[in-house]
Amino acid sequence: MKIIVFAGLLIMVTGLSCKPAVKRDVSGLWERLLIISEHDVQIHISNDNDTSVVNVYHSGSFFQPLPKNAKVKIDTLKVFFSKVEKDTIFSLVQDLITNPAHSKNFCTEFIGSLDLRVSYGEQFIQSAKYSSVCDWNTLSDKTKRLHDILRSRIKNVYLGEKAQSSL
Repeated sequence: MKIIVFAGLLIMVTGLSCKPAVKRDVSGLWERLLIISEHDVQIHISNDNDTSVVNVYHSGSFFQPLPKNAKVKIDTLKVFFSKVEKDTIFSLVQDLITNPAHSKNFCTEFIGSLDLRVSYGEQFIQSAKYSSVCDWNTLSDKTKRLHDILRSRIKNVYLGEKAQSSL
């Protein structure tokens, strides 16, 4: 009998001490976004800086590798996103990380990749990696919106459009 009363009290205390999960608004807390398209294009966006940086790595391909001892060429572009655009990009990236889009198609590991990272400081990073998804920009409405915003500011850089669906 004492055991039943003790177990009941323990369950009540445990139930009362648990707090419901509080959903916090983290939209103003992020520091940096990193979007990597097709392994070769890195887009760095900072929450507190007007200038964003796009690095394009020319490292060859599976069919045309760089010659031995050749250095990887890196093109660096400066891009300016408005505060509204950065907040929209953050919202889309965070949503794609926490609610992954699923592809109906499967491509080889060489076609279609998108790597997303949100840094909230030195101690916390959220990330997601989409691979073998053909055209990542047509994966979902969210990826299409993300691509459209990036494409509006980043011209003449391959962002995964019209990738071949098979090799």
